[in-house]
Amino acid sequence: MNIDKNDTAVVFIDPQNEVLSDRGLAWPLVHESLRENDTIANMEMIFKTAKAQGFAVFISPHYFYPVDRGWKFNGPLETDEFAGGFFARTGVLNLEGLEGSGADWLERFKPYIQDGQTIVVAPHRVWGPRLMTSFCNFVSAGSARLFSAGCWLTCASNRTCAN
Repeated sequence: MNIDKNDTAVVFIDPQNEVLSDRGLAWPLVHESLRENDTIANMEMIFKTAKAQGFAVFISPHYFYPVDRGWKFNGPLETDEFAGGFFARTGVLNLEGLEGSGADWLERFKPYIQDGQTIVVAPHRVWGPRLMTSFCNFVSAGSARLFSAGCWLTCASNRTCAN
């Protein structure tokens, strides 16, 4: 297999406190798997290696904004996340309260994410009508090819269902 930094990128999904910190709301649901698989240390190794080898790194965060509560069409996971306040933000362009919250990056990953080279794309959603009709498994960003189970086009797609 030929992995070339000119057409390959590393994509991290949800490297956030909500799922990776023992203070995160999802921690009780995922901590055993995270520990068993040494997920956080492995993620850090991938960050370090990608940066050292010059691979583009993309982050796809998960956020819920107050306006998202107007969705008329939800999957079971998002319904539970809404109810529990997972990945909660006060507004799309509002950073108030982000630092240290469940929606913030895991502290040990911040040097890699906030290095001025990592690209943070629009937030994704777990499930929604846009995903059901157009699974995006290939997104072109510059010269990098990104492969993902979902797609970032979902950031606003569910709003159409609220009207």
